[in-house]
Amino acid sequence: MRTASHLSVLFARVVLLAGFVALLAAPLVAWMLRVSPPADLQEMQVLAPWPEWKSTAVATWPGKFEAWLNHHFALRGQIIRAQSIVRHRWLSAPSNNVVPGRDHWLFYAGDRTFEDFVGRDPLSADELTRWHALLEGRRAWLRERGIAYLFVIVPNKSTAYPEQLPRVLNAQHRSGKLDQLLDYLRAQGSTVPVLDLRPTLLKLKTREPAYWIADSHWNGAGLIAASDAIMLRVAQLGVSAGAIDAAGTRPLLNLQSVPREADCVDLIAMRGCWPQPPEIQLRLNRPADLRDVASPLADLPPWKEYPAWRKPVTTERDSGKGRAVLLCDSFFRAGGVPLDALAQVPFMLEFHRFTSLWDWASFDQFRSIAEQEKPDVVIEEWTERFLKVIPADHPEFQRARKAAP
Repeated sequence: MRTASHLSVLFARVVLLAGFVALLAAPLVAWMLRVSPPADLQEMQVLAPWPEWKSTAVATWPGKFEAWLNHHFALRGQIIRAQSIVRHRWLSAPSNNVVPGRDHWLFYAGDRTFEDFVGRDPLSADELTRWHALLEGRRAWLRERGIAYLFVIVPNKSTAYPEQLPRVLNAQHRSGKLDQLLDYLRAQGSTVPVLDLRPTLLKLKTREPAYWIADSHWNGAGLIAASDAIMLRVAQLGVSAGAIDAAGTRPLLNLQSVPREADCVDLIAMRGCWPQPPEIQLRLNRPADLRDVASPLADLPPWKEYPAWRKPVTTERDSGKGRAVLLCDSFFRAGGVPLDALAQVPFMLEFHRFTSLWDWASFDQFRSIAEQEKPDVVIEEWTERFLKVIPADHPEFQRARKAAP
């Protein structure tokens, strides 16, 4: 005879089994009902395609099918979204690429950003020597051609806003690669113009935000402050630049506070589910004498093979002065600007001809830049987290470095 306790145990087991079967059957049922993933779910990866029999070797087909199934099984999007809400919104747990901070701030954690933040990813003696030689060589080679050179370093968001990180992480903050490189250059007596943008952005943040809350990049105000600091340093190098309306009220620089999506939100699959107040972005009020033009670099390697978003962007302005080339990353291509106006930065208003290149340039690219664009100045921007990525030296840079006075 079954007792009440036995019946309770049996009922619990039946419920558990039914739940297990429902979980197993849910993807099949969802597939049969054609349930779509959340419309606003953005995956920061390329999903595996269906493996075609004709073009896929039999031995590799099972692995490719498994990759396709892992990316396309029914309810995958809903499961990813639910996991993200629990882990990141409720538990404030980090992912491989994002660390949730205080007040809904998000910080990019890829490229060993936080290993550097706590002082555990230093540059080696060889890497410091290579950086010194590279910068000296580039500056010397450009100087032979009458071109000024400025090396600019953008701080990570976590460097600019450590107080918004989790307290446990902020307490471990140590000096990292950026200080290490600057100290080494000073110790070597280097005279290469280097602009550390930390003081500029830290000063700005005492008045207004300098970075987007849920994105890895600076906002529109940060972009303007950084551009102003660069233009000041360019002037100190003796490069003539600046348009008539570059000073004063600067009506062409229009800061807007608007809703926008953020890259860190997409990295944790939380688009539409993460608190995002309106953010400050810069929209240029383009003057009548500013026009987009083609750069001859677009027809040369490697640029001719690049996708549209990474092509050279060139403008000319009749009232601007001088010619400049900016080697940059996403901070000057996407940071601080609207999604429909990427690469629209204040330098366009200052120079007669301005070209931005999303590149860590090789010697061959430097040579093409000098020959085709004939700039008065090359501005090379580098983000702090990429200081472990050191471009290769070249015999021409070495020759110019040795020949420099």
